[in-house]
Amino acid sequence: MELSFAQQSGAFLWSMVLGAALGVFYGALKFVRYTFSPGRAAVFVLDMLFMLVSAVACFLFSVGFIQGYVRFYIFAGAAVGFAAYRFSVGRLVFILYSPAVRLCRKILNKILRKSKLFAKKLLKICRKILYNVRGKK
Repeated sequence: MELSFAQQSGAFLWSMVLGAALGVFYGALKFVRYTFSPGRAAVFVLDMLFMLVSAVACFLFSVGFIQGYVRFYIFAGAAVGFAAYRFSVGRLVFILYSPAVRLCRKILNKILRKSKLFAKKLLKICRKILYNVRGKK
């Protein structure tokens, strides 16, 4: 069974919406990456997660909209939607959440400092208990 031109056109337009939604998801991953400043391995894992989610989303989209046919225009529409979001609204969103990233980094640094001090005190107490060490007099 062939798809009509109207079905193909509608699927292309909706695939552009899918691409914009994937752009929003990529922006969320970018926010996590900039906030926590992970190393190369974490960036690799986040990129693989994005690719996996994108592949599953495109497959489910194809199953739902065009009866499981894999067509090039679905991927092209998703790419166009992703690029349109990324280079227009995505830039604005990045400018807006940059102060939020700085605030989150400050909060995380304070939490890490406090937890390091707490762990250090806890280890000193455990050392005294384990080795029966008394304070110097």
